[in-house]
Amino acid sequence: MSRTFPRRSSSHHARLGRLVVLEGMPGSGKTTTASTLAAVGYAVVGEYVTPGGITIPVPHHPHVGDDDAHQANWLIKHRHVTSACHGGPVLSDRDWLSALAYAASLGDQALLANRASWAYGHLALGHLGVPDAYLIVACSPQTSLARRADRLTPDHPWSTPSGLARLADFYTDPPAVIGRTHPALAAELRAASWHRLPAVDLATIRQHVTSLLTTP
Repeated sequence: MSRTFPRRSSSHHARLGRLVVLEGMPGSGKTTTASTLAAVGYAVVGEYVTPGGITIPVPHHPHVGDDDAHQANWLIKHRHVTSACHGGPVLSDRDWLSALAYAASLGDQALLANRASWAYGHLALGHLGVPDAYLIVACSPQTSLARRADRLTPDHPWSTPSGLARLADFYTDPPAVIGRTHPALAAELRAASWHRLPAVDLATIRQHVTSLLTTP
């Protein structure tokens, strides 16, 4: 079953509209779900996009060490998401929360604090946004590694059991984890509704996403 976390009001951030962000463990089925829904007509913004809004295939994502490119992507995506939301409900394959998830998966509290401050500053400026809902999809570290065996890289924490275990801990309740470092950012995130799915099949993920997209 889906687990829903309490929703609280945001202190100052303007809502984007009906935006659902699909987050969670790598290999859990997020990108496949997003691609499937895009193919049947849903408005979908890919995980990484060009300045023109074209989804960048996974093999061409920035190198793990190219931090500037990763952070720039979340800002580029926000512009496309904001534009797309004027036309109706939008699904985003990940958003800037992934930048904080990455820091947490490293166990690097200084990096997590730095990225939380970065995100909070850009939220205040309107360069990033808080979605209407997050759907967090889980899978075990072992399953994640097995499903991505052909694209693991030794320098990425999401290619190791320990890094994935820390990532899974983060996704159990992201606002709570972030709140230990940046309470104000955590309060902004709690303005979204949070839904967590255990390891499930793609049809179930799609069902939950479409339900969130069509909820008034």
